[in-house]
Amino acid sequence: MARRLFALLAALGALLTLALPSSAHRGAAAPAPFTFDVAADRPGGPPVLLQFLVAARSPADAERAVSAAVAALPVEPREPAASAAWRPWGWAWSDAELPVPVAYNPTGAPPAAGPQAVIAGLEAWSSVEGSRFRFRYAGITDRVASILEAGPDGENVISWVHLPCDRGCVLGLTSKEEAREVDMLLNSNPNALRELGLETVLDWRTVILHELGHMAGLEHSCPAPWGPCTPDEVAAVMYFQYTGINRALAPDDRAGIRALYPAAPAGPAPGPVRVALEPGWNLHVLPGLEPAAAAAALPCLQAAYVFDGASWRRWARTLPPSLVTLDEFPLQSPAWLYAASPCTADLPLP
Repeated sequence: MARRLFALLAALGALLTLALPSSAHRGAAAPAPFTFDVAADRPGGPPVLLQFLVAARSPADAERAVSAAVAALPVEPREPAASAAWRPWGWAWSDAELPVPVAYNPTGAPPAAGPQAVIAGLEAWSSVEGSRFRFRYAGITDRVASILEAGPDGENVISWVHLPCDRGCVLGLTSKEEAREVDMLLNSNPNALRELGLETVLDWRTVILHELGHMAGLEHSCPAPWGPCTPDEVAAVMYFQYTGINRALAPDDRAGIRALYPAAPAGPAPGPVRVALEPGWNLHVLPGLEPAAAAAALPCLQAAYVFDGASWRRWARTLPPSLVTLDEFPLQSPAWLYAASPCTADLPLP
């Protein structure tokens, strides 16, 4: 019996680029991106595909980092590796699913990764001009990313887990499944940077902002590790390597979310208002025009009265300007119009 495969894209939220090597690693090669696909089974749940992008100094180090991360998760790797039958990004959020709710489990988070780091990222991706995509902060949850459990639980969750780091490190992965659920799993191992030989402080807001781009459905701005990458792609939050603090979406990021979720096309511009008058008094709501402009289009119009809530304002062709008290038809109030004969006109909106 064919089994329904649930695809999971594990995209590294922040690959580490070399800053200042520590004394333990001076002279060693800079961390480089490596990719690995691991098909795995979840006890009691659907199978998954883990797509790792790892910062390491050699392919051997990268393989060790992936093996250690897989061993720390409740999955059993398959042999051979997954084929193209897996579909890691087979869908985007539908309009009915917007805004996408995302809950946060802060258990195990470093002090600098409080709820505000998540909220800031959600707001950044939700406020791109020209895009209809929206996140919604769903508050604190006690659930964890479903990759740690049997399978989808119906909630989009950001949570933390301690993954080993030994000369190579997966900082974050985003899992997307055919069950219309996306989760983010972040590595709470405080030794990640030290073991990679980096004398810098990891900015978790940058990592979370990047991973939220994956939760929205974006790939990396530049295909890793093949390239070459343009300057705009390197400057993007969705660049495949961590290059330091980057808390603001770049033009390439905004273009990506617009392409995936363009703003709904504007409806047709409101057309003119057709006004048909019969001889005698007529009651109409007219566009916000001056009476003289309406009279020019409606030659049968002789007089108009509008009640403003306190008194009647008036206009008539034969009234001297000093006695005219109606200078513009209000948009929402009906007007009494006196016509000497039938006439019809399309009056433009202001």
